Amino acid sequence: MPRIITNKQKTKTNFILKKIIFTLVVILFFTFFIWLISTFFKSDTFFDSIELLSKKYDFLLTEVEVSDLKNISKIELNQYFKKYYNKSIFLIPIKEISRNIKKNNWIKSVTLKNNYKNKITIFIEEFEPIAVYYNGKSYLLISKSGFPIDFANDIDIQKFIILEGKNANKKASKLIEALPNKLKSTVIKAQFINNRRWDIYTKKNLRIKLPEIGYKKAMNAFIDIYDDLYTSDITDIEHIDLRIPEKAIIRFYD
Repeated sequence: MPRIITNKQKTKTNFILKKIIFTLVVILFFTFFIWLISTFFKSDTFFDSIELLSKKYDFLLTEVEVSDLKNISKIELNQYFKKYYNKSIFLIPIKEISRNIKKNNWIKSVTLKNNYKNKITIFIEEFEPIAVYYNGKSYLLISKSGFPIDFANDIDIQKFIILEGKNANKKASKLIEALPNKLKSTVIKAQFINNRRWDIYTKKNLRIKLPEIGYKKAMNAFIDIYDDLYTSDITDIEHIDLRIPEKAIIRFYD
């Protein structure tokens, strides 16, 4: 039985064939045009021909637009394009420049868009620091994954929770996410003890010993205790031990 081809199928097939033919014609035309320009200007290379053609029709890089940035200088980014200004917009090595920009530790992702006229647009997503990690030598801003972004300054140290202890940077995200909102504003430091559990310190230098697991529940229990304590009582407390489930052991200074 012969296969029946509908008008819709014919139309779709004709459209695909026309698209292929059009693409081939454009490629052949462009190749011939470049060869013609190369011959006319007596250029030695294909790239020289493109450069000459770009200058003749004003397809030159004159503008670099950057998305809003918090921690990266636009001047720094502009250095990657300095030698390409007033050069052919078609010869900008987008992938190479993207790789070089991505080497900046603040950058989570980068995308470069070429309008093929005169402008390159840079879209950058920056890492958001979540804490400051002290590695025994330096104070470092870290990302959610624990990756060191940059050295922390005095303002950063005042703004973020300070983390100490081996692998504290890698475990920080879970701790910070588990901190109740009421507690976040009071915690200034967290120590990762024996690569197992956390001790946190409040602004009043109160030490809170957390269990290895279920520390979010333990911190919520601490808030109930904290609300029942007077300020004068807190200054007399050395630490509160929450490592035993459903219990809070309060140790006072001698």
